[in-house]
Amino acid sequence: MNAPIISVRDVSVKLGNQIVLDSVSFEVDKPSLILVLGPNGAGKTTLIKLLLGIIKPFKGSVEVLGLNPFKESTKLRSLVGYVPQKDKISYETPLKVSEVVLMGILLRKRFPRFLSKRDVESAKKALAYLGMEDKWESFFNELSGGQQRRVLIARALASDPTLLFLDEIFAGLDFESQENLLDVLSMLKEKERTIILVEHELEPIRDLADKILVLNRNICMYGEPDDVLSEEKLKPLYPCLRTVEKDGKRFIFLGDKHA
Repeated sequence: MNAPIISVRDVSVKLGNQIVLDSVSFEVDKPSLILVLGPNGAGKTTLIKLLLGIIKPFKGSVEVLGLNPFKESTKLRSLVGYVPQKDKISYETPLKVSEVVLMGILLRKRFPRFLSKRDVESAKKALAYLGMEDKWESFFNELSGGQQRRVLIARALASDPTLLFLDEIFAGLDFESQENLLDVLSMLKEKERTIILVEHELEPIRDLADKILVLNRNICMYGEPDDVLSEEKLKPLYPCLRTVEKDGKRFIFLGDKHA
């Protein structure tokens, strides 16, 4: 029997004096798109950083792709892609889009780090997935916010990761950019990549999710969308939740506000 892609067992995390994750347990046993929801301050970003080995728990165990992320972080990060809410790219040093995307490949290489022709082709292919191939020579800091987000996703995809962590990539994007990202995520699912996607709202990603994990410092719900998405179950966490019926389909808007 194959090991789970992700295994989290009775994990608790403390930041300062505050417990931000409390006795969290769940598994991802096959390639899936897992949508992580939860009210503001629920620990969603902390969960991603835990899985990446950036933040250590004071209790419990974590395995990702069969690795201990706290002892084998270098090996793990060569297999995963990560798009954080806010990236630390310096805007004072002008970087071309090509340099930003290639950075995602270069950082996974051992010293001495050299780029190959194949690496450049992979970077261009990743940009093409995001509809940004014409920005190869553009400066990153001159792009719109939505375009920058797409470039950062291309950077994460360029090394063809087995596992992808995406932290609120849909926030603030226009409709066209959202549709483009949905196409990319659908393509990744077909390639049997596992995606952990943190969002504040269900839409527009709900229909692509294989499972939904609802977090509020601990696991409130974890299961297939039809088992999780009921107004009765979600209302205690989202007092401002509302539903809208359109063309025979029910849309759920959680009404959570980002701090």
